[in-house]
Amino acid sequence: MYKPSHETDGAALPHILIVDDDGEICSELNEYLGANGFRVTVAKSRAEAEQCLHDQRFDLMLLDLWLGSDSGFDVLRGLRQHRRTPCILVTAQNEATDKVVGLELGADDYVVKPVNLRELLARIRALIRRSAPDEGGIPALTGEAASWRFDPARRSLSAPGGKPVSLSTAECDLLIELVTKTGLPQSRDNLYRRVFRREWNAEDRSLDSIILKLRRKLEPDPDNPLVIQSVRGRGYVFTGFV
Repeated sequence: MYKPSHETDGAALPHILIVDDDGEICSELNEYLGANGFRVTVAKSRAEAEQCLHDQRFDLMLLDLWLGSDSGFDVLRGLRQHRRTPCILVTAQNEATDKVVGLELGADDYVVKPVNLRELLARIRALIRRSAPDEGGIPALTGEAASWRFDPARRSLSAPGGKPVSLSTAECDLLIELVTKTGLPQSRDNLYRRVFRREWNAEDRSLDSIILKLRRKLEPDPDNPLVIQSVRGRGYVFTGFV
């Protein structure tokens, strides 16, 4: 098991647990994240990960789904029984089933191998920024306005006053993709591949239809959207609940 980086002054830094059995990848991530203001602990097996989670509190877990003879799903399942620590999955290139199962078990986001380090850093920072500590760990994603609450693990959305807002499967899948990348414009092609598992073509209006339905549920004025904004020539961006 790796020792945390920045041991002398790292107590105040965001603490990330990396669960991966690939030593080369662990070293690369440890060095990169350490150089960008994070304290890092690495576990190479399910047993090591569970021991780390028992002994320490983390601001985020980066979890490889394949740990030799162990399964990352088991690590995630055990985590969600006790804590809401944000979790980013590392998945294989075309394993759509892994992504779906991981999100259903309570993962907050995922990245695909080979991992782009700059993209990973942006996702880590965004996810930690949207999370606030509580006595049991890290709560689920919450809107900028405290009266809105979106929990991807339970696939539930509550409006001001706590009133539940019904979401179709496609609406919830799309909202997860947008919320977990708040402030980052998402292209139509990327959203089609992640939500609908197919390539985008200009004649397919499925995405626009779901965006319209979400705006009707989330926006103070759907005709002048503030929460989900269009990005000319790119796609859409989630800016935060209002």
